[in-house]
Amino acid sequence: MKMRAALLYGIQDLRIEERPVPALAPGEVLVRVDAALTCGTDLKTFQRGHPVLLRSLPAPFGHEFAGTIVETGPEVEGFSPGMAVTGGNSAPCRHCLYCQKGQPNLCEHLTFLQGTYAEYLRI
Repeated sequence: MKMRAALLYGIQDLRIEERPVPALAPGEVLVRVDAALTCGTDLKTFQRGHPVLLRSLPAPFGHEFAGTIVETGPEVEGFSPGMAVTGGNSAPCRHCLYCQKGQPNLCEHLTFLQGTYAEYLRI
């Protein structure tokens, strides 16, 4: 199955391409993206790049969304097809010094979510 996705090829070079719908691994869900937010980080990244979010180009673009789970992979608990979900741009590791001190906003090992400007998203 194919989907459309936005990929950033460089500063002010965003392209819509046809890509395969991501396959799921254990513990992952497939979300149909119903809405994707354009925030200040997206605009700045598009206009002038970003050293962390765009280490390898072309890069999936967008990082905040609302959608509906359409499929769950093995070992997924608490989520099922049809559930509405939303997500932000990053998640703390919950293990580093700052996370253990209750300061996840300073996490040393943030996991970034990219690619919300697509029809489907694997999480």
